[in-house]
Amino acid sequence: MAESDHASPDIRVWIVEDNRDYREAVRFALDSEEGLHCEHDFHSAEALLECLRTEPAPEVILCDLDLPGIHGLEAIPEFKKIAPQTHVLVLTQFDDRPKVFQAIGAGASGYLLKSAPLDEIHRGITEVMEGGAPLNARIAKMMLTTFSSVPPADGEAELTPRELEVLGLLAEGFAKKQIADELSISYHTVDMHVRAIYQKLQVHNLSGAVAKAIRRGLI
Repeated sequence: MAESDHASPDIRVWIVEDNRDYREAVRFALDSEEGLHCEHDFHSAEALLECLRTEPAPEVILCDLDLPGIHGLEAIPEFKKIAPQTHVLVLTQFDDRPKVFQAIGAGASGYLLKSAPLDEIHRGITEVMEGGAPLNARIAKMMLTTFSSVPPADGEAELTPRELEVLGLLAEGFAKKQIADELSISYHTVDMHVRAIYQKLQVHNLSGAVAKAIRRGLI
């Protein structure tokens, strides 16, 4: 059997960005990377939504926020309605706290900045496919330095110090295997902590856990 028969399929990426030069540069860069294929690029969320209704959804959408027509923050939940399994990564110039919160709360799986080198965008795509929540380093630091002991809402149990540690690493973009290595614990133990975090925060996925933890000031 040929070696190519064993190769994993490329991660399919779509990008929505109204700056044509930047959009084309990112698409070219991604297509140049092994294991990635940028199938489509769009100048507006409306154009992407139209395509999403007629073609198989990609694994990842890179989404700017400051878009003409439908704003990126409004577009993210619309993308997720049509393609709930697709990861939406924000790729924008805005690094202010409210927009980060809103984007993650809307369903974004990660938040990257246009000022980042292209290899960071590549890593972000890979991380999100491995279960991570990629964040620009400056944004991750901003979140983690806002740690405070906000009491849980009614019906929510407090997270243990280890669970908070795991959640903080998830927010930084670590995949479960990386967390296991970082904390010198087993993958199974990390998975148990993640399940406990979801249960205590009353959420069903990573983006929901990170969004709720941010709103509570836990990370």
